[in-house]
Amino acid sequence: MTLRTMHGSGLNYKNQEGKGAVGCLIFLLVLAICILAVVRLWPDYYAYKTLDTELRTEASRAGANFLEDEAIMANVLQLAKRSDVYITKKNVKIARIAGQIFITVHYSVPIDFIFYTWNMECDIKASSFVGRL
Repeated sequence: MTLRTMHGSGLNYKNQEGKGAVGCLIFLLVLAICILAVVRLWPDYYAYKTLDTELRTEASRAGANFLEDEAIMANVLQLAKRSDVYITKKNVKIARIAGQIFITVHYSVPIDFIFYTWNMECDIKASSFVGRL
């Protein structure tokens, strides 16, 4: 019985040796690159999301307690330091418009992949009404 009669299609199995191993190695290489990217990106992304959550809470607290801009600035810088985000007063904008407090933080984090450095731009915006409900 030949392959032609077994499968009916006359498949040609010549030159098929080693192609599975090459495909597996390529997959493992792509997987390693993806894991490296996640390992390099995750700490900075997590710090960004943590600061985002804490800044929204701070905006609500500042609006409810009628905090001054200097106190809000000090709290924002302290929250950033606690989240391992290194910013200065130039990165933070505080505005009071129509009974609301708007806090905006913009900073850039260089993320070093082995052959490429990417600047992750981070923008955080939080707002709250002034006064208690």
